[in-house]
Amino acid sequence: MLISEKFNNQIDNLEKALQKGLPGNIAHLRMAPAHRNNLLTLSNGPEFARKSSVLILLSPDDNGDACTTFIRRVEYDGVHSGQTAFPGGKYEDIDISLVETALREAEEEVGLKRESVSIIGQLSDLFVPPSNFIISPVLAKCPFRPDFKPDGYEAAEVFTVPLKHFLNPEFTGEYDIPYRNGQTIRVPGYYYKNHLIWGATAMILNELLQLMADAGLIKED
Repeated sequence: MLISEKFNNQIDNLEKALQKGLPGNIAHLRMAPAHRNNLLTLSNGPEFARKSSVLILLSPDDNGDACTTFIRRVEYDGVHSGQTAFPGGKYEDIDISLVETALREAEEEVGLKRESVSIIGQLSDLFVPPSNFIISPVLAKCPFRPDFKPDGYEAAEVFTVPLKHFLNPEFTGEYDIPYRNGQTIRVPGYYYKNHLIWGATAMILNELLQLMADAGLIKED
């Protein structure tokens, strides 16, 4: 089977799976940090949150298997400093939709040309109390691996990972991370090389993985 044919078959079947419904909160909870419930209690609630979106870009690897792309955010004085994330950001008045927000942010952060991608659909919204955002994950496909160029202002690094990597239990578990006031907390997450994917990004990723695994689209080697 040609690489393009294998990838296209995966995407076609993913679109069919999307039409049957999303795992939603059940998938999110499996990768939710233990302190999330406390943060939800202290928050004003999602009805007062700001809108944002991220782009989950699917592209083929050398074998035709679906990969997705992450950024490592630059270090800054904020709650998501240095974290691994999907390209994305807050909704602006110039955006006609949250899909437009995701495309615009990906274009700004990693140099993705929007004409090279096609929108597949969206995953479940996720409320993030620390930054008071509701994230709308937008799924898109590209028939080739784009030539990314991180802007250095928001994205320090861009990297692409085969989705089946995350099915390997060796790269999934509970990890200690630095938190506030010199404390550490233990969170569920995924590892890829030296990158820890946790929090909202891991919760969103887990919904995609569960959706694809349930549909038989990705399997561990």
